Amino acid sequence: MPQFKPFKGIRPTEATSQDFVTLAVNQYSKDELEKYISTRENSFLHIILPTWDDTIKDSKEKFRQVRANLEDFIARKILVQDHSSFYIYQVIQPNGKQTKGLLGLVNIDDYRQNKIKKHEETIDRRVELFADYLKESHFHAEPVLLTYKPSQRVDLLVDTEMKRKPILKIEEGNGTQHLLWRVENRLNLKQFKDSIEKLDELYIADGHHRMESSERYTKHAVETAEEEVYGDESFNYTLALLVSDEDLIINDYNRLISDLNGLSTEEFIKELENYFDIIPKGEELIVPTKKHHIVMYLEDKFYSLYVKNNSCTIKGLCELDTYIFEETVLKPILNIHDTKKDKRVHYECGTRSKEGVEALKNKVDHHDYVAAFAFYPVDVKDLQLISDLGLKMPPKSTYIEPKPLSGFAVFDLKE
Repeated sequence: MPQFKPFKGIRPTEATSQDFVTLAVNQYSKDELEKYISTRENSFLHIILPTWDDTIKDSKEKFRQVRANLEDFIARKILVQDHSSFYIYQVIQPNGKQTKGLLGLVNIDDYRQNKIKKHEETIDRRVELFADYLKESHFHAEPVLLTYKPSQRVDLLVDTEMKRKPILKIEEGNGTQHLLWRVENRLNLKQFKDSIEKLDELYIADGHHRMESSERYTKHAVETAEEEVYGDESFNYTLALLVSDEDLIINDYNRLISDLNGLSTEEFIKELENYFDIIPKGEELIVPTKKHHIVMYLEDKFYSLYVKNNSCTIKGLCELDTYIFEETVLKPILNIHDTKKDKRVHYECGTRSKEGVEALKNKVDHHDYVAAFAFYPVDVKDLQLISDLGLKMPPKSTYIEPKPLSGFAVFDLKE
């Protein structure tokens, strides 16, 4: 059973929170970053500004400056540090979708022992970069997103706490609301801890690179520790947001293709017929309606592709249309074998709706790509099955929400 413990969260005050908390930095364009930094004096982006400051040549110095900036924000009372706490984090989207989760610490050793299960391969370069960042900055501002099979006990505890007034409430420009409750009562802390630790396992929903980087940071911290390590030190843990799989929102992740590997449209469709039952839909904009139904847009026309029963025989992976697509289309027909590196395939987040498919259509119509493929969202049960079997999904198979804001509750690895 995985460990779960509270932490002394560093967070903005009610007065500073609206300006401080931001989206993850990779969700801003360069122009948006510059505008944000120039108009909000005390945002989280100002803390991590050195990471893209080209005037600082030494990467270690960049990351050390990030740490110094965090400490400056604390000294100026823009941020405060709580006593040991869990936090409940809720996201309410403009369309009414709501997701809530429990913010706390999980143990790196549980990840090593597969009590925290993964379903995605990581890119070593990205893992090393963030591990180097942690070695100098020593804090987490974005949690790994974990999911678990429903627990009535956990849900009851969370719902009871949420009857109180949140300590922070932030609204994005698009109307999305983010709310934070603090759990500090000793009895309540114990109840939450005991309830989570009765779960058999946790699953990584989003944040595989952050988890793997945290593991390397922990290894480095143990190897360089000047005193004996007992296992309960802060560097043995990482920040995580736990969300029931009933609350998790999994959107589709779609593909755009830049060429047909020298094939004509007719030749390409004939090759597809070896693996799919194909129904032309003409100009009718359609979305995938179920698993094993893929929508293709090619030369101004839509097609429904239904996976034939003989397309895949590997337990677990056969549930994933992204895997079937790789094995039947990308590799044998388009000669795309390394989907992490081949620039002929592009990934596009979906919306579970016609708007997402229309965005794909527009990119093909503007001749950026020759074909688009839209997928039905992966079911959370299939995600868990892949993890249980020790298998890995193809890159960009899921786009998972909620996407926690940066800096809502920071975990100081030196606490």
